[in-house]
Amino acid sequence: MTIENVTQRPVGGSDPARVYDYFIGGDSGLEADRSAGAWIRLQAPDLLAAMQENRSFLSRAVRWLSRLGIDQFIDIGSGFPVSPNTHEIALSMSPSGSVVYCDVDLEVGQRTRALIAGTKGTDFVQGDIRNPEKLVAQPAIQKLIHSGRPVACVLAAVLHFVPEDADPERITAVLRESLPHGSYLVVSHVAGDIPWTERNNVETLRRAFEDMYPRTRAQVAKFFGDFEMVAPGVVPAVKWHPAEGTSGEKPDLAIYAGVGRKV
Repeated sequence: MTIENVTQRPVGGSDPARVYDYFIGGDSGLEADRSAGAWIRLQAPDLLAAMQENRSFLSRAVRWLSRLGIDQFIDIGSGFPVSPNTHEIALSMSPSGSVVYCDVDLEVGQRTRALIAGTKGTDFVQGDIRNPEKLVAQPAIQKLIHSGRPVACVLAAVLHFVPEDADPERITAVLRESLPHGSYLVVSHVAGDIPWTERNNVETLRRAFEDMYPRTRAQVAKFFGDFEMVAPGVVPAVKWHPAEGTSGEKPDLAIYAGVGRKV
């Protein structure tokens, strides 16, 4: 999101990726980022809750796939590393596995490379999801795709930053086509048809979404193409395989999640 749009005062150089990092418990933010995040917490608490739930979904999906034996992950639009990261979960369950992170942000790349330095089975590539052909051509990604084993492609909270004129359906089609059979696509996306509660300031939400593109459940489902959807399909993130010990009956936050398999 454009933090300058959301806040009603100068924020002194806050950065959207670092503010999101603050939302989900990371430590990459500067004082300006923490200040902007605190403002948003007051004005749109459900936006913060949705971002936290997105992170929870990502962890559950990686664990679920790892239990199936999937040990190769491509995490596109990975953002600043916040533990537990995809590789921490995946490699703890399959130490011989591989995780490649991708992000367009140079600072994200620096932090991620520093984190995974010396960790066998991990890599980071700089790339823009809006150019999927160039992204999948990266040697580190090609190595996974041509390994002869299924790959999980993770698109967690990234497609809602892709406008319609950048053709997100084409982007996801290119990514799906590149994956070997038996692979999985993991998607989470801000919802355009789940209402926000009255405790959220309408003007703050409007500003937050000036460079985000919420989409309906049907639109999110199209990103899976002809992949076979894993039950329960595309649902509010809190309802996708809720964590053990919880009922999944928390209020629906405005973020969808789903996992599909290439058959």
